[in-house]
Amino acid sequence: MRLYIIGNGFDIYHGIKSKYADFKDYVENNDKELFNTLENYFNSDELWSDFEETLAYINIDTIKDNAENYLVSYGANDWSDSYHHDYQYEIQRVIDAVTVQLKEHFTNWILQLTIPKNEKLSLDKKSKHLIFNYTATLEKVYNIDSQNILYIHNKAMDSNSILILGHSRAPSEHETLSSNNDEDTDVRVAEGNEILDKYFADTYKNTETIIQENQGFFEHLCDVNEIFILGHSISQVDISYFQEIKKHVNKDATWTVSYYGADQKDKNRKRVLDLGVDESKIKMITLDELNKTVHNMPA
Repeated sequence: MRLYIIGNGFDIYHGIKSKYADFKDYVENNDKELFNTLENYFNSDELWSDFEETLAYINIDTIKDNAENYLVSYGANDWSDSYHHDYQYEIQRVIDAVTVQLKEHFTNWILQLTIPKNEKLSLDKKSKHLIFNYTATLEKVYNIDSQNILYIHNKAMDSNSILILGHSRAPSEHETLSSNNDEDTDVRVAEGNEILDKYFADTYKNTETIIQENQGFFEHLCDVNEIFILGHSISQVDISYFQEIKKHVNKDATWTVSYYGADQKDKNRKRVLDLGVDESKIKMITLDELNKTVHNMPA
């Protein structure tokens, strides 16, 4: 049995404008204020090339520095009760922009993507498919039954769809801002630290929980003897899924891994080797080469 693991490179190969650079253009054209906020609080080059992982590296110092303009002294002559909350409100405003508003735009961007109806690859439609994308490309282009597909991070069906986005930096891996709070900390600053700590927790992609929720899928991979990784960079944020797959598939399974460019070829090969796959079981291939070689072998 075959298992197909589908990443965003698969959609891009089919002519879908689903690069993070395309999302950048979408945000800039549809919400200039949000775009400027993202540019202000993230490293722009990293954000639009490694979108999810960069969410873990929001510039909290800049957020706090800007919010300090609202940290009015308790002894100010024009003191107002609103000053108890303005600092926290300003931090929350930024966090809402890069979480709630950003996710809304991301979902709407996915929904408006045009999916060309041209089969460019010969896929075994009765095999298992694990898809990391939010699009229905497999269903719309290849007419693959949804029962044979696991959308591990959910599928964009409408504007209310809850899509799983996030980084791999677990809250336990770094010191919380709140841990620096003590009896001398301004209560407003302490509450601001709690808001920022919550941001890192909320944007963390808890792959362990997702795997547990889909354990039935992974446990039924024991008959899989061919794995095809198509258009996925096997990035750190998703590595736990690949480790779980390796744990359950046939120990002698072959791994056919697509790549785009020599640099990605080396990286993807190393990442599969790091999973514990024997080098003799790994075949590196471009999507253009896929139909011409191993993919036409009997399953």
